[in-house]
Amino acid sequence: MKWVLLVLGLFVAMPVAFFVALNLLTGDENTDCSKVRDPAPGAWQAGDFDTRNRIARDLSLCERLQGRSREDVETLLGPPTAVRRNALIYELPAGGAGPQNTWILFFDAGGRVSDTRYNVPTAF
Repeated sequence: MKWVLLVLGLFVAMPVAFFVALNLLTGDENTDCSKVRDPAPGAWQAGDFDTRNRIARDLSLCERLQGRSREDVETLLGPPTAVRRNALIYELPAGGAGPQNTWILFFDAGGRVSDTRYNVPTAF
């Protein structure tokens, strides 16, 4: 009987511990999309890594750029670091000589933002 209670306790404790650990790892910086607004003009260009990271996180998680044109995006964020046929690429200045974190905005055939990705280079 003790073993049954122990096993049942583990089945209950494991998911609780998992979600507590997950919450600790992701921090308490949950984005409240009802409060997310477009950044002030020039905020991206003048921003350091933390500022750009917050802007990219908030606008991506809350899908604030979806459906906007390239012109709208460039007016909001300034010129991109690089331009691809269906994407604009914005770097985040992390310092150092290695590859930088990048925020990629993908556009559909109509020229509207369809998706965003945040890439972090790995050392491998």
